[in-house]
Amino acid sequence: MRDASGAMLVLQTPRNGRESDHRDWYVSTHLPDVCAIPGAIHGVFARAGGRGPASQWSNAALYWLDRQPGEFLNDLFARVGAGKMELSDTLDPDQTMMTAAVALTPRRCSSVTLESPDHDRQFYVVLTNSTPGDDDRFNAWYSDVHLGDVLKVPGFVAAQRFRLIDHPALKPCPYRYLALYEIQGPAADESLAELTARAGTEQMVLSPTLDTSAVYAALFAVEGTCGGSG
Repeated sequence: MRDASGAMLVLQTPRNGRESDHRDWYVSTHLPDVCAIPGAIHGVFARAGGRGPASQWSNAALYWLDRQPGEFLNDLFARVGAGKMELSDTLDPDQTMMTAAVALTPRRCSSVTLESPDHDRQFYVVLTNSTPGDDDRFNAWYSDVHLGDVLKVPGFVAAQRFRLIDHPALKPCPYRYLALYEIQGPAADESLAELTARAGTEQMVLSPTLDTSAVYAALFAVEGTCGGSG
């Protein structure tokens, strides 16, 4: 997987009793439709799981972009409006949070853990905010210190940070920053346990500019992938 200049994240829980139908539609139809939009590099559909933090949503779709995310969203919604993309009644709009973001860092790889194929990987999705007025200090710490500390944890393969954007077609999101971590699948639970053990120690000093009252973190296992048009 190469560097992305943007990303789109769709956190979702399908309608009750429609989980299997939703997964089948997303993997076989919707994921390829979105990845066919110019600017899509790669897409993944994943389910929440493992012994990591409990997720408010049962599934996540992640897309890596080499196009301005606002333009990508405009194209996506135009296709939906024109009936060029088949939507499913398994979608529950009240249980969906869609976000798009611009890259703050390149994709960084671990010097401890080697790359692995998508199907052997899990994604740790972390949404954060800084404390009020501390964005610059927060970003300097997160991008220049914290990402590197996390990538020293065995099992973490790569990471990239993004800043969420506003878009008139999206609901307001309570978070401003997104970090996408790639973890070796078989080691994901152990890696998260080690991450937790290191957090706040000399191995992983945390910044007071992290708003700990507003953090979403969840582990997702890959169920489907699609190459993009980019």
